[in-house]
Amino acid sequence: MYTPQDIQVFFFAHNRAEFLRQAVECYLHQTARGAELVILANAPTDDVVQVGREYEKKGVKLMLEPKPLNVYGCAQRCQETASRAITVMAHDDDLVHPAYLETLLKAYNQIPDLNVAISSMQDWDNAPFSPDYHTRCALLDECEFSAYIFLGGSFTYSSASYKTQALRQAPRPDFARYGKVQDVPFMLGVCGVDNGKAAVLQYPFVKYRLHEGQDCQTFSTGPTAAQWLELDNLHRELMCRGSRLRRAWKLNTYHRLRIGWRDWCLCEHGKMTFSSYLAAARQKGLLPPLSRAAGLLLRGGLRKQILRRLFTPQIISL
Repeated sequence: MYTPQDIQVFFFAHNRAEFLRQAVECYLHQTARGAELVILANAPTDDVVQVGREYEKKGVKLMLEPKPLNVYGCAQRCQETASRAITVMAHDDDLVHPAYLETLLKAYNQIPDLNVAISSMQDWDNAPFSPDYHTRCALLDECEFSAYIFLGGSFTYSSASYKTQALRQAPRPDFARYGKVQDVPFMLGVCGVDNGKAAVLQYPFVKYRLHEGQDCQTFSTGPTAAQWLELDNLHRELMCRGSRLRRAWKLNTYHRLRIGWRDWCLCEHGKMTFSSYLAAARQKGLLPPLSRAAGLLLRGGLRKQILRRLFTPQIISL
């Protein structure tokens, strides 16, 4: 039986001192008390160090890294240094519901082969978290987890949690291959260790903050078209292991490619056309015959209705 003392929370911190303070406070005021909190300060600014020293007096540990680490460098340090049974990777600019850790513990205690537990996402607002929440989650194997993401299910990498034993065995982040969309391959890799499971909490326990200077909103740094296609290729490899998920992949692949071009690969728009992007996808086997026609004909509600018949995740209550 896991308890709060089995949880270790790492805060990825570099230069957002005031946001960091708010994030730490969220975890200090959880309904499940006793988790170890660690500020992973990589090449930190002076004010971030000051916040770290301030919270050391409240029992929060401060881990100083002299070199700057992007979010995936921080994830790798967690793989190397995590010392408790469950590892949470918290971003310094997001908030979590007061019952988040309590709910994660319910998931890990109820599902023995659970390797990953994450939350649906809620965009930032100034309103407090509602006391009316539920603990239903989608329970998924690695292929189903891939399908859940590929077909548009709500999830967030921020404050994702991992069974530490699986985290250590999973592949390290491959930033050269996937760039800024490495979060999905990383989570899928941890889920797949020893045929484990993932749980996606259907209530948005995490508030994801959008703000100026945020790297994930700075599309000049990627992802590139090649990186996005690598991600879609991973989804194909996993979803095509089963007949129903293979059909769902074929039906949704054009829609997914279009979303990737429109919303993510903005750094490529001055270098290549949408047609050349699709040609690259076709060359990698990511746009099968008739998939584009199906994507153009089956839009909106009709496409979603057919996809639900092909894949509906198992929902359980914790």
